[in-house]
Formats: sequence, C-alpha cells, structure tokens
Amino acid sequence: MTRWVLGTFTLLVYAMVYLPIALVVITSFNQDTITTLPIEHLDTRWYAELFQDTKTLQSLWTSLQVGIVSTTVATMLGLLSALAIVRHDFRGKSLFMLLTVMPMLAPGIIMGVSLLLFARYIGFQTGFVAVLLGHVLLSLPYCTFILISSLARFDRSLEEAARGLGAGELSVLWRVTLPGIMPGIIGAALFAFTISIGEFVVSFFLTSAGTTTLPIRIYSIVKVGITPEINAVSTLILVATLLLSATALSLTWSKRN
Repeated sequence: MTRWVLGTFTLLVYAMVYLPIALVVITSFNQDTITTLPIEHLDTRWYAELFQDTKTLQSLWTSLQVGIVSTTVATMLGLLSALAIVRHDFRGKSLFMLLTVMPMLAPGIIMGVSLLLFARYIGFQTGFVAVLLGHVLLSLPYCTFILISSLARFDRSLEEAARGLGAGELSVLWRVTLPGIMPGIIGAALFAFTISIGEFVVSFFLTSAGTTTLPIRIYSIVKVGITPEINAVSTLILVATLLLSATALSLTWSKRN
C-alpha cells in the first residue's frame, strides 16, 4: 500500500513537471495555427517560419553575443577566483567565498532590481553592456565552484615535477595546470552559457529598446498571444540547453579530471 501511494505520488510529481514541457515540444510540430490535441497533421512549418522572423533572429543573435562574451569573462574570472581560493590562504577568504556565492543564492528579481538601481545611481545606461555584466555576475559563482572542484581533484605532484624540471610558475599554469583541468573549464563555460541563454529576470530589468534577448522577445510575443512559433523556439532552446547541460555535467564529472 505504501509503495503504491509513493509510486502514484512520484508519477504525479513527474507529470506536473514534465507534461507541460512535453506538450510544448509536441505541439511545436502541429501544422494548424490553433493548438489542439490530438495533433492531426505533423509538420515543421513553424520552425521554417521561425527562421524567417527577423526580429526573433535578431534577438537570438543578441542572446548568442551576450552568452559568448559573458561566458568567456565569467569563466576567466571564475578560474582566477578558484585559483585564489584553492591555492592560497589569505585574510577574508571566507568572506570572499560568501560574496562569490551570493549572486547564486539571491532571488533573480532582487538581483535585477538591485543592478538596475545601481546602474542608475552611477549613471550607467541600460542596454547590451548592462545585460552582459548582469549575466557575468549570475554565471560567475557557478564557474568558480566548478573550477574549485576541478582544482581540488588535480594532482599537484605534476606541477611539482614541472617546477623540478625548471619550469616557471606561468609555464606550469599554462602547460600543466590548465590542460589538466580543461574538462572542468569547458564544463564551467557550458554551464555559464546555458545560464545566460535562458536568463530572463535580470535581462528584463537591464535591457533597453535596442537590446532584446531571446527570452525577452518570447515574453513580448506571449503577452499578445501564444502561437505555435513560440512552441518551436522554446523547443529549440530546450534541446540546446539539455545538450549543453549534459555535456557540462559529463565533463565536470569526468574521471580524467
């Protein structure tokens, strides 16, 4: 009896989580304009129309630009932070780690409002750079802690061997340490890009008329009405996010690292 109740409860929870996602994916292949079930004619019409929508494509390009740049910056800063935390003892280390993790714990709306107020206080214009900085701030904690994990598992005897052969500190970092933790670096970058490409709340507060990311574009379309085109773009984002997340997890948990 207990197993039956727990099994039913588990199925209900999974249904509530995954059934709406499955409906979005399935209905994206519906040929008809009005979404109905069961689907009578499967088609890729809405995917074709999606790639002819210049506003949506421009929003996708903006999201990719923000994602690539913010991923690069967040990964580099995360690597420096992780090296400082793992390799050095310094005063205020606990406070430094707490401040690093805070953007990951703070609610998105609080982060968005705070960044908007701070930008206005210092006279900084909202737009591409503001969105970019917001995404770096959100991604940085994840990159830092992934790279802390990679550095903690790295065999430091390899670095000692390189130093014993006469290599300098920069040479050891570039030719021994970084190649050794490369799966972790790539995993951190993929996590950062995944966070950036789907980020809505912070982008909503920091965006401007000329800077519209894909999630903001989807929100503006949904306000008017849900179309099958939205289901198509949502499906593409879902697939990309799942692939990036799976790759990042695989690299982060790699036995080699």
